[in-house]
Amino acid sequence: MFWCVLVFFLLVTAVNLVHTVFFVLEARLGHHDTRWFWASGQLLVHGSNPYDQDAVGRLQAALGIPVETNNILRNPPTALFLVIPLGFLQGWEAVPVWSFLLAVCLGISVLVLRTMLPETYPKWYLWMALCFAPAVCCVGAGQTGVFVLLGLTLFLRFRESRPFLAGAAFSLSALKPHLLLPFGVVLIAWIITRKRWSVVPGLLAAMAVQSLIGMAFDRHVWSHYFAAMRSQDLTNLYIPTLGAALRSGIDGSAVWLEFVPVAAGCIWALWYFVRNREQWDWTTHGSLLTLVSMVTAPYSWFTDQAIALPAILFALAGEGKLRRGSLTLLLFLMILATLERLVTQTLFFEPFWWQGVAWLLWYLYATSHKLKEAAVVAV
Repeated sequence: MFWCVLVFFLLVTAVNLVHTVFFVLEARLGHHDTRWFWASGQLLVHGSNPYDQDAVGRLQAALGIPVETNNILRNPPTALFLVIPLGFLQGWEAVPVWSFLLAVCLGISVLVLRTMLPETYPKWYLWMALCFAPAVCCVGAGQTGVFVLLGLTLFLRFRESRPFLAGAAFSLSALKPHLLLPFGVVLIAWIITRKRWSVVPGLLAAMAVQSLIGMAFDRHVWSHYFAAMRSQDLTNLYIPTLGAALRSGIDGSAVWLEFVPVAAGCIWALWYFVRNREQWDWTTHGSLLTLVSMVTAPYSWFTDQAIALPAILFALAGEGKLRRGSLTLLLFLMILATLERLVTQTLFFEPFWWQGVAWLLWYLYATSHKLKEAAVVAV
């Protein structure tokens, strides 16, 4: 059974990788998510408001791109330093350059994760990680989930040895703060209880530098950002999250329902940390925390599930044996995720929120005996 699933996984993954490469090389800016980052970069380097929806629309119209509503960059100004290079590129150059940058970030993330794994593990796990469907989709679609992944992995790598650097690196994860809200609650509690104060100035210094880079081109960039976010109407936009599914199933007009999972996740996260604070380990306890944060996020896409990669690798290569059939089940889930992306060709596919839950359920199943042992120690 395992070998059949492995062969099918290799075939599907090969198709997905080839499809991604050709899609990036042949993609036109108007049909690729890079268009939002490119437009913001263009406006910023010319001293204009990068969050001006009308100006973005004019840029799109000049390139023959259909003008959309809600067509602006939603990342905070701390992310603008990443899009500045795109402001110096022609439209046709932006897609391959941006996708290459995302691919490099994915590769660095996997290499950093490798340094945290024990010496005895099958090396093909790393190749499997590079083929993780949500991460590959980031590269193909031009989405920024791998930046969050890179920030997360660097934080995990340097949290003990170089806490200042760990905090600075985590600023990349703060480009999408809504993805790691329960994680952030525990991070604050961990800093206070373990007195890892150096993480805080590292994070603040990095975010300050990132902000200043954006403000060097547009000194009112923060006020422009907040004004743009107030004008955005995302209440009727279906986003494949657990909260959106809850709202859709109970009361479509009750927007507050979308925030119930993340509120519950933050409460659980604080309880989980308090219970395990004496033996807290970011590679084990933090893995479950990351997955819960991802599943309960009020705003996320399939590509944002790239942040599940560290938890999956730590479970596969960590100490102790996995439960029977765990690897086969993981390959099967990865096949499903890849096929969903190949078939749908959209990030609005409703079942995508189930995929995030699937990574969490797989982790709980694969590491259930380890979690029980940890629970006994905590008691």
